Amino acid sequence: MRMSLTATITDNKKTFGLIAFWSAIFLLNTGPLWEKYSSFREMIETVGAVTFLQFVLAFTTMRYLVPNFLEKGRIVLFWSLVFIVIILVTEINIVYRVLYLEIQYPESYTGFLKAYGHMTLSQRLSLFWTLRWIVFNKVPLFLFPTVLLLVNDFYQKQQALLKLEKQKRSAELDALKNQLNPHFIFNTLNNIYALALKKSDQTHVAVEGLSNILDYVVYRCRDEYVDLLAEIELIKDFVALEKIRYRDRLDVVFSINIDEGTKIAPLLLLNLVENACKHGAREELNTAKVRIHVETTENELKEIGLKIEIENSKPIQASPPQSMDQERVGLVNLKKQLEILYPNSHTLKVQNEKGTYKVVLVLEPK
Repeated sequence: MRMSLTATITDNKKTFGLIAFWSAIFLLNTGPLWEKYSSFREMIETVGAVTFLQFVLAFTTMRYLVPNFLEKGRIVLFWSLVFIVIILVTEINIVYRVLYLEIQYPESYTGFLKAYGHMTLSQRLSLFWTLRWIVFNKVPLFLFPTVLLLVNDFYQKQQALLKLEKQKRSAELDALKNQLNPHFIFNTLNNIYALALKKSDQTHVAVEGLSNILDYVVYRCRDEYVDLLAEIELIKDFVALEKIRYRDRLDVVFSINIDEGTKIAPLLLLNLVENACKHGAREELNTAKVRIHVETTENELKEIGLKIEIENSKPIQASPPQSMDQERVGLVNLKKQLEILYPNSHTLKVQNEKGTYKVVLVLEPK
């Protein structure tokens, strides 16, 4: 019922818009010298005929020529057919003028009849006469409503494409987040389960930390860009949970130098920090070291960007660097998000060296 009502309202708005548009065209056709007509009736019959022929041209173009030729890339054929339709409506206008208007209102055509009154209808319908009349007079008159409708149609389609692209991008981002969130929740619940088995005093702290993270992920990071300080707090909550799990085997150092109010795409860093903590602590027999450095940058135009460095230690005897096809899932996820949210305005470098794994992400001013 609601959808039907919405469709009815939309149709009514479109109908009202078309009525308003053609009413405005009629007034423009009347022009400022409306008193040149001998009577109100003559004005209606003269201007009304022109407006009706403009409507015929516009209707034919928008309903048949645009979808069958212009939208299929047959541009030359499209404009050729438009010109043919202009010739046809012009011929109709000539017939109407000769057989009715000039007879009914001769005083309005005195000058024209003195110069061309000797011509027969067939002579005035000849292609030479029609083309001369069209080129210098009737093309702008008959075509301008169609051009306005074409421009409006193009604008509406561009807006629809932008809306569709935004919806597609939002869906892609949601899909990427859904890849991350269940994985993160699963790992954290395992950590809490292990603490509960040990009857650790840190169990309730871990549950509270997970609650804070879920509250942020589910309710407070729905915008396309969020406050960087909030993301930093999220990462700190995550690191606190990881330190409960690994205890002294994990040493995380933060280095933060950012301007207040700086924005970033939500959950952009969490997968990198998770990988750094997990792989560093899991593979390192001694204390795994993780360094997280975030700073704002400024270009010559005083525009603010970001530089993020996340580095973790790894044992020297660790396996050789992974190939591009075997990159960590978190890094692949991050690259997809960057392509969507920071196209042509980011740099991502991975340094997989003996003893360290480092990711450097630079976000240029948008």
